[in-house]
Amino acid sequence: MNNQSGQTVCIDIDPTNPGQFFACCGLLELADRSWNGAEGWFDTYTFSMRPLSAVATPSTGQLAAELGRCRLTNIMTEQQLTRLEELAAMTKKERAAVPGSENERSELERLRRESALILHDPFNIQIDWFLDSRSGGNRFKTWAGQQSVVDIARAMKRPIETGAWDSLSPKRWLSQTTDDDGLPFNFDSDLGGQASALDVGFSFDPLGMASKTRPLIELAAFIGLQRFRPRPDAKDNRFLFALWDLPLTPQIASVAASDMLAMPGLRVFEFRLLYRTKYLKSFLSAQPISR
Repeated sequence: MNNQSGQTVCIDIDPTNPGQFFACCGLLELADRSWNGAEGWFDTYTFSMRPLSAVATPSTGQLAAELGRCRLTNIMTEQQLTRLEELAAMTKKERAAVPGSENERSELERLRRESALILHDPFNIQIDWFLDSRSGGNRFKTWAGQQSVVDIARAMKRPIETGAWDSLSPKRWLSQTTDDDGLPFNFDSDLGGQASALDVGFSFDPLGMASKTRPLIELAAFIGLQRFRPRPDAKDNRFLFALWDLPLTPQIASVAASDMLAMPGLRVFEFRLLYRTKYLKSFLSAQPISR
């Protein structure tokens, strides 16, 4: 299906949902890599993107389709993955008979859970912001240490692989839900504000109460946080992001997004992290602030 608005793709957003904001940033990152250059900007309730080249004419479902087809792995080598499978297939008694094999298995399991991820062709981007303690990227890690980041990312990618987004109008990309039981990142503040099984003390599944997630928000926000980061406010657990209204490339937009670019038309929002436990977090809704 051809893009009815020429070369501009328009996505409906809720600017008070930080997950949707960073999802738009992630989609701009993907568009920039897919279209050999792209620029994006925000209107009141819309995020728009277009290719820099007049030759490129994106179809409405192109980005979603490419994201669904794109291979997602972590940075472990094939040898490491094969060795992990071999060790996992052994019994504990068998591993005990081989000095060091139990420690080797534990280390390989840790690497599988925690290693940086790679989105392969056509995007070719490494995502490792959650390992960045130097500049504070890891403060936005919402999952616990024993949870596997590659498993969460793949669970959010799986519904997109079905092609459900390919023919969907981009305006609805971020509102499309799924009943898939995959664990989300909890970047979507509408989801983050809901009670989880941990909060209420029982599982929803036996009662047939499946929770709905919006996987493109979760996955695209995860990608967006690689380049686009909220700026910590002076107050504890307060973070700022800014919506820009001029067409900007990802390289410049990432500076505007953190409210570090002096330009007219920026709309600044503030949000907090909800700490469900010491490690499990969710993004909460944002509020506009005046300056």
